[in-house]
Amino acid sequence: MNSKSEIAAISKAVNLSIVSAVAVKGDVAAAISKTIAKALVRMLGTPGNADCGVTAITIAVASGAIGGALQSGCELAPATEALVGSILRGSPFNGSEVLDAITRTAAIVIKATAESEGNLVSAATGLIRGAIHGAKESGIQAEDAAAAAATGALNAVGDVRSTAYQTVLAAVTKPIDGITVAPKEPAISSN
Repeated sequence: MNSKSEIAAISKAVNLSIVSAVAVKGDVAAAISKTIAKALVRMLGTPGNADCGVTAITIAVASGAIGGALQSGCELAPATEALVGSILRGSPFNGSEVLDAITRTAAIVIKATAESEGNLVSAATGLIRGAIHGAKESGIQAEDAAAAAATGALNAVGDVRSTAYQTVLAAVTKPIDGITVAPKEPAISSN
C-alpha cells in the first residue's frame, strides 16, 4: 500500500469510527484514540517514516475527525481533545518536538474546522484541553502545551482582524482546566 492510499484509509477510518461511535452512543474520544493508535503503529513502524508520517497522519486524522464529527452532529471539543492526546501519546517526539507537534496539529485542525464551517470555539477548546492532558503524559509543562495549541490555532485563522481570529482568540484565552493562555498577538499589518 502506498503512502497516499494509507493516508486516505486513515482519514476514512477516523471518520467512520466517529460516525459509528455516535450512532451507537459510544465514546467518540475512545474511538478516535483507538483508530489513531493503530494508524501510528502502522505508519511509524516503517523505517524513515517518523517525522513525515506524523505530519501526514495528523492531516489525515484531523480531516477525518472533523468530517466525522460534523457528519454525525458530534460536538467538536471531545473529538479535537482526543485527537491531540492520541497524537502526543503515539508520536516518537520529546521536548520541543512535542510542542511543535501540538502547534502543527492545532493549525491543521482549526484549518479543517474553518474549511468545514465547523464550530471554531469548540474545536479550539478541545485542542487546548487535549494539549494540557497530553502534556502531563509527555513530560512537558501544561502551560507550554496549551500555549503551543493556542499558537497553532491562531496561526491557522490568519489575519488578526478577521472574525475567525477573534473567535479563536476568545476561545483559547479562557481558563481551561485551570490554565489560562495569554498568546502574544501579532502586530496588525498596514498592508
